[in-house]
Amino acid sequence: MCNACRIAVLVVTLLVPWQGAFSASLKLGKAVVDITPSPGTPMLTPQSRPFVKLAEPAHDPLCVRAIVIELAGVKVAIAACDLTSIPNAMFDEARQRIVAATGIPADAIMISATHTHTAPQIRARFLGKVDDAARKKCLDYIDALPGRIADAVIAADAALQPCRVSAGIGREETISFNRRFVMKNGSVMTNPGKDDPALHEQIARPAGPTDPEVGVVYFDSPDRHALATLVNFSLHLDTDGGAAPTADFAGTLHQRLAAARGPEMLSLFAIGAAGNINHYNLLDPQHPTRVKGHEESARIGNKLADAVLETYPRLQPLDATSLRFGRQTVVIELPREKGLALAAQHKNAPLFFDGEVDVHNETGRQWFEAEVQVIALGSELAWVGLPGEMFVEFGLALKLASPYRYTMIHELANRSIGYVPNLRAYPEGAYETLATRCAPGSGEDLVAAATQLLVSLKNQTTP
Repeated sequence: MCNACRIAVLVVTLLVPWQGAFSASLKLGKAVVDITPSPGTPMLTPQSRPFVKLAEPAHDPLCVRAIVIELAGVKVAIAACDLTSIPNAMFDEARQRIVAATGIPADAIMISATHTHTAPQIRARFLGKVDDAARKKCLDYIDALPGRIADAVIAADAALQPCRVSAGIGREETISFNRRFVMKNGSVMTNPGKDDPALHEQIARPAGPTDPEVGVVYFDSPDRHALATLVNFSLHLDTDGGAAPTADFAGTLHQRLAAARGPEMLSLFAIGAAGNINHYNLLDPQHPTRVKGHEESARIGNKLADAVLETYPRLQPLDATSLRFGRQTVVIELPREKGLALAAQHKNAPLFFDGEVDVHNETGRQWFEAEVQVIALGSELAWVGLPGEMFVEFGLALKLASPYRYTMIHELANRSIGYVPNLRAYPEGAYETLATRCAPGSGEDLVAAATQLLVSLKNQTTP
């Protein structure tokens, strides 16, 4: 099926007239809502383990961090949640609540997960064997989350104040690594040496790139008081572990930025395209094993914070002449064998739930819908929301194709579809291609849809 046929388009664009370098009508609202689970709540646990971790007292709070931007009556919302991902039904309920309470259009609401792995289990079907008290805590936590996510955006909408906006790109090249490696025998492995350090000697080279860019968007008041800093970086948040809930290295980032710019400033971290990126430098002969824990998480968070602090003096003021947004629905097919097996398992029902998405079942073809979203502020800044764990190559391609000087990629935004490998990865094999529910070419379709949106919004002119 051609790309044009696979992409159903729904675009909403709103413009406001030119108002100079800093629009007097530009406003920002910000809010933070705590979503830290109580001790005893089941934590995210690898399904291969025969036990379930229960939450200990938190190492640092889990939060929903949200901003609302308003320009001449047009509003958009951007939020990031300290969760591993956001199930589709949870996202849909949160967005419906936000629309009802604020009037912000659904197409203008971007909600993503930071992907911290040291977080509660929010999929009850994966609870496993837990006692009644722990199960109740899990279910209560899940039930409350859509409202808490909505509360953050609603509070931000109620706190709008005049602002200015600037942006910059920093670099951090020492903390992120492509986790797929070409071995000396020509095969490809994900994190080789996790359980067998001897495999390190068989590594030939990384199978792909990284993205060292640190995107920074900064809002302050007309009298220069810090309001919010949005940070975007491509790195899995799986550096901590354990049973104490934590925002992982983003928690250290928030602490450092608050210390630098004041506790009243909101900092928001959004993970970039990082489906094949983590913090393990398996080619370092001095540290060939996988390091995890609070100390490692803090080290990485401090490195990222240093990059942001070094970028602050180089931030460039942006025009606030337009606020635009759009959304496209992309049809994603399941890999053929996986789709047929699921269809048979569900007795060939015309529509079934595969545990993450609603799958439409047709003869020889199983497919689901995914969302791509763009929010653009002025002529130089755009945020792109993508729904899965996108390979880093997709983020790099989008930044290259984007007509916006600053393009921030928020993966795991607006529902969750799992791993999205690039075409090259499928014949290579390894973990991500085995785990994906996306047929080859799906990621390329998502990038094409995002590129169309970026170009379309950029080409809009003031009436």
